[in-house]
Amino acid sequence: MATVTALPRRISTAAKLPRSLRKELAGYVLDRCREVVTEYTELSRRQPSEFPFSERDLATWYAEMRYKLLGAGHCSLCGAHVRHVLPVMAELGPNTTVLHDCLCPHCLAAQESAARRVVVCLDQLAAEPAEARCAA
Repeated sequence: MATVTALPRRISTAAKLPRSLRKELAGYVLDRCREVVTEYTELSRRQPSEFPFSERDLATWYAEMRYKLLGAGHCSLCGAHVRHVLPVMAELGPNTTVLHDCLCPHCLAAQESAARRVVVCLDQLAAEPAEARCAA
């Protein structure tokens, strides 16, 4: 009769590091990720057929990486828990622009319907939701 042994639990390397070191390394990792996203974006603009991912996909990837390294945030408008923390710029009128640290999906949808233009920002990279593109 064969005995069944449990597989060892996989412990993430990040969980073993002290919190202060994790935060310090997170900044470095996120800086490198921003560089990769920026380089990919520049290359994809030169040859779009060779690079299948959109700027919005890259922003989502970066936001997920940020979540795994630094954790979640809270919506600037309602205070709800937000997994993907990315700054959002909403152009409400000709001379009125509001910058939010992050928005939950509900508040982002509300901003998209109320604003003339909504842009999710990541340094030089900005991904505009298709529904929120400026009509002008």
